[in-house]
Amino acid sequence: MIKKILFTAYSFFVSIVAASTIIPIAVFLGLISLIGLRKTASGLMYKAVKTLSSIIIFCAGFKLTVSGTENIPSEGKTGVCFVCNHSGILDVLLLFSSIGRPFGFISKKEIIYVPFINLWIILLGGIFLDRNNPRKSIAAINRGIEKIKKGHSIAIFPEGTRSRGQGLLPFKTGSFHLATNSGADIVPVALTGSYEAFEKTKWVCPGPVYVSFGKAIKTSLTDGGKNRQYFSGLAHAEIEKLLELQRDEYKRLRI
Repeated sequence: MIKKILFTAYSFFVSIVAASTIIPIAVFLGLISLIGLRKTASGLMYKAVKTLSSIIIFCAGFKLTVSGTENIPSEGKTGVCFVCNHSGILDVLLLFSSIGRPFGFISKKEIIYVPFINLWIILLGGIFLDRNNPRKSIAAINRGIEKIKKGHSIAIFPEGTRSRGQGLLPFKTGSFHLATNSGADIVPVALTGSYEAFEKTKWVCPGPVYVSFGKAIKTSLTDGGKNRQYFSGLAHAEIEKLLELQRDEYKRLRI
């Protein structure tokens, strides 16, 4: 127990120190974006957050395995929608350490009131969603669609909440408008181990964590009959398949 307490305290200390370095960087890059260098600020912000995420993962003793990066389309005029399962609070760190290109993500509107975190989410091209206000939700999704059309990529968690060890939950299809209305490719992403790494026991538990990218799903070459429910089903099935492969390897290494 003492070992768990000490290691958890150490991991939190490293995380706080690393995160504190992002504050002046976010402020500086926020000022840069105001003078018309938004794309430069976004790229530098991504590199800073990616470095921070990698430091935390390494110092916490998580062994990250990434597969399927060859399935991520090369950067082009249109961005990519990364559709991910969401089992734990560490998922965002795993994505930043794995995707290898700037991206934003959909966040609940309450985060916009959190100092500095709101700034780096904005700099990365993320959007804030008010799930209790359909009109504002539609407006936010439309802003995301325009960002993707301009080449930005966005990660979404269509389960709507963390599954916390319950397996893959049903998808809410509204966020798939981002892909279907922008003609962006959908890249299914499976994440395993983040819930067990901390939330399950409330102690930092070093061990394997996995990120797998499935084959991209094209939306630009489809007919009008294939709507967001159709693409939601394809992405859900692909992520479930990837999770099964990850679970087998995870169980083998944890024994």
